[in-house]
Amino acid sequence: MYEFGCKCKKTMGATVILSLILVLFGCQNKEDTSSPVDEPHVDDSEELIVSVFNNEGKSSVVEINAEKHVENELVNNEEVWLHASLSGNKQYLAYTSAKGDGPWEIYLLDRNNKKTSQVTNDTLGQLIPRFGDEEGKTIYSEIIGAAYPVSKIAKIDVKKKNSIVFDTKQPDRAVEMYDTSKDKIIGAFVSEEENTARRMAANDADVSLGQITYSIYEMNLDGSDMNLVTNIKAVNIDSMAYGANGKSVILGGENINEDEGSGIYQLSLTDKTLTTLLTDQMIKKSKNPLLSEIGQRRLAVLSKNERFIYFSGIPKNAADVSFDGIISKIQCIYKYDLDNKEITKVYEYKKPAFITDMTVTY
Repeated sequence: MYEFGCKCKKTMGATVILSLILVLFGCQNKEDTSSPVDEPHVDDSEELIVSVFNNEGKSSVVEINAEKHVENELVNNEEVWLHASLSGNKQYLAYTSAKGDGPWEIYLLDRNNKKTSQVTNDTLGQLIPRFGDEEGKTIYSEIIGAAYPVSKIAKIDVKKKNSIVFDTKQPDRAVEMYDTSKDKIIGAFVSEEENTARRMAANDADVSLGQITYSIYEMNLDGSDMNLVTNIKAVNIDSMAYGANGKSVILGGENINEDEGSGIYQLSLTDKTLTTLLTDQMIKKSKNPLLSEIGQRRLAVLSKNERFIYFSGIPKNAADVSFDGIISKIQCIYKYDLDNKEITKVYEYKKPAFITDMTVTY
């Protein structure tokens, strides 16, 4: 599963291996000083939801309309890394946060009345929230539970606050990343046994993590009819995002197939082909690049008209910054024009920050 960061003395490299306790729990017992921000929301066009962690050790969720250059800060002053998504009707924001020394849980912000409610109460935590319907009645998450000790996808009824866990009959099949569309779920799955073995081998030999086979499965919103789309070799698949028509998925990852370094790809769900869109090598070969490389994680989404890729990147000549003990470089949101191959910067947070999640609502 994706490994979350927290406020501990670590240097961020290509892969940061944290223990399960750090993955699922907040690092310090701190007073909850977070607050939703009273801002109007944009009702039309596509909205990027960007989660950031700044150099003061605080996290925010920002809504961005890249075409209209409108920014709304929806949540701020959180103490841990955030992940968030916006419902199809743009009324609700679902995000995961850890309060005090507890685990990450799902919270729901109603943008009409500005009230935030806690949706889940799980001793082992909830990660990566994604909506399952336009009205925000259903939220999916990535979880680990005592009965299924590998990461699985759960479906949560917001009103009843109960959940159903998918794929429990496969104890070795762990979901690393996933996304939802109007009628489907897609996920990147690995063998937990193989994944553990490769991490141990890399640690023992003090070498970089090797590739593993990611099996890409698509299923119905109730978890039924789970079908294999394709297999992809990679060191990591960090992000998955359906396009607006649900016929393709944007993938971000490291050392995918024969490529080295970070890359962004489009997987067709009709003919199962994987197309390279942008890699670190392509950026380095371009004339006067604005950025040095694709950001870690490799976050990317497709515009509604399918012309642009929005992605996280590290600015050219960016210096190292201490983010409450984590050493990294700032990250910004860039737009890659698939027609003319130009890259432009569309968003930079008001303080030095790196990006922990990015989703899009059309």
